[in-house]
Amino acid sequence: MRKYVVLSNDKIFLKNKVVSSDFNDTINIIQSINKKYEIFLFSRNSKKKLHFFVKKQNKIDKINYIFFSSLRNIKELKVFVISITWRNFINFLFIKFFKNQVSGYVYLRSDGLKEYQKKIGLIGTIFYSLMFNYFKKNLQIISVSKEICDSDKKLIIKPSELDQDWFSNYKTISTIKPKILYLGRIKVEKGVYSLIKLISEIKKDYRLSIVGGSYNFQKTSKIIFFKQVSKKKEIIRLYDNHNIFILPSFTEGAPKVILESLSRLRPVIVFNEIKHVKLKFKGIFVCERKAHNLEKKIDYILQNYKKIQKEMKKNNLPSKKSFQEDLLKILNSSFTN
Repeated sequence: MRKYVVLSNDKIFLKNKVVSSDFNDTINIIQSINKKYEIFLFSRNSKKKLHFFVKKQNKIDKINYIFFSSLRNIKELKVFVISITWRNFINFLFIKFFKNQVSGYVYLRSDGLKEYQKKIGLIGTIFYSLMFNYFKKNLQIISVSKEICDSDKKLIIKPSELDQDWFSNYKTISTIKPKILYLGRIKVEKGVYSLIKLISEIKKDYRLSIVGGSYNFQKTSKIIFFKQVSKKKEIIRLYDNHNIFILPSFTEGAPKVILESLSRLRPVIVFNEIKHVKLKFKGIFVCERKAHNLEKKIDYILQNYKKIQKEMKKNNLPSKKSFQEDLLKILNSSFTN
């Protein structure tokens, strides 16, 4: 059987027939590839089962550096790199050392250049550019958005984890008081600190729920922190219990949380830095990163809620099934060309 070496920077648990990770999109990718191909998985190791999991369909083996020397003897082998990180870069160099002729793909889930720039500054930009250019010389780039630099329009796919559960049993919600949700990682580039500051500056009685970890933040009358939620029913319930979803990130590719919120008919607010994620979707509102602008946008949404929801029903949202089919089409073509 044809095989893929999958490089991931995430912690992954593998035992018997189960693969699990704290990142659902990582599991979605592994499940897609494993539908048709055997996988040699090289990632950070977890000793316990993590939040998101899937059963293996074909063989998946965790590998280490010792295994790399045997790669040169494996025919019909491709490489699939999940995101450009320094760890994936170093591991790819090891693969190149043992198997000079390597082909495959690097999958970009977000704009790493902007993320490295936001976290590290100029040094981060230079370091990421070096890694990016090296990967580009050796692998084809699959990206989630044409906004990501050097993206090939033919190799852009829309990540999604939506299935039928997301489009059933809709719940109504009161619009008297803003109940705002952020669901995601607590990192600088995700704009969470900026969002907390903006909400704190607004004098009205808002409620903001931040789901993804409390860390050192202090609970206030306006802002409540929750740990990571992984069960689909609980995630759907989170959207249903809020009337607006907000994504304050400074950089994004094609965030799945937007699709999830739209599928539950909950309007979305993003800021100018990631206005490209709006695409042609109904129900996404772009706002300046200022407290008074955010307040006006929230007021407008709540005052026109039913009209906005009616428009949102016209959205044609990508599904988990369509994402996996599109990814497999690309991977299959690499063996036929």
